Amino acid sequence: MTLPAPPADNKFRILVVEDDATIAKLVSINLSMAGFECRVAATGLDGWEAFVVSNPHLVLSDIDMPGMSGHELTAKIRAQSSVPIILITAANTDHNEMQGFKSGADDYVSKPFNPKLLVTRVIANLRRVYRYDAPAAPPKIRIPTPAAPAVDEATVPDGWSKCDGCGYMGPQFKFEGTDINGNRIFVCPHCKNRSLTFSLG
Repeated sequence: MTLPAPPADNKFRILVVEDDATIAKLVSINLSMAGFECRVAATGLDGWEAFVVSNPHLVLSDIDMPGMSGHELTAKIRAQSSVPIILITAANTDHNEMQGFKSGADDYVSKPFNPKLLVTRVIANLRRVYRYDAPAAPPKIRIPTPAAPAVDEATVPDGWSKCDGCGYMGPQFKFEGTDINGNRIFVCPHCKNRSLTFSLG
């Protein structure tokens, strides 16, 4: 059985087969607002023709329709495609529901229904088949190491020194040393730079 490839822009095609124009409009408006591309057919026969032409990613179909019922349409689609099919009906009976699942439906919605819940069911079925909204692995973000802030004489703590070359700052005794003549000198222990800033204290 075939399955259309998920669209690169995530604008999935939904076929709505419903003979009640008011319900069809309600469904298509809510699906369009959710970012889906909708096509509406008023009968089962029109629905089959629309299915062949549009190759939808999911089918929403009423059950009781003239010419071809939702069960018949489901069986016809299922014979050649594994797209998700959700049946909608006012005949809320166990027999209808079981018959819908036997014909190949994936989900079942009873009238009257909450349009937002219907959209959620559509998303859930698309996710199950296409995994289109599965969370992606979080991107690896490189956090740059901030440059050491400039430290002037006024910000060097009492008894500390700061190397003007590499920026290292520490207690003054770490900078103390002697030269080859035994004279006391101050040298950065890191870069050996002699240009230093001392605290005022």
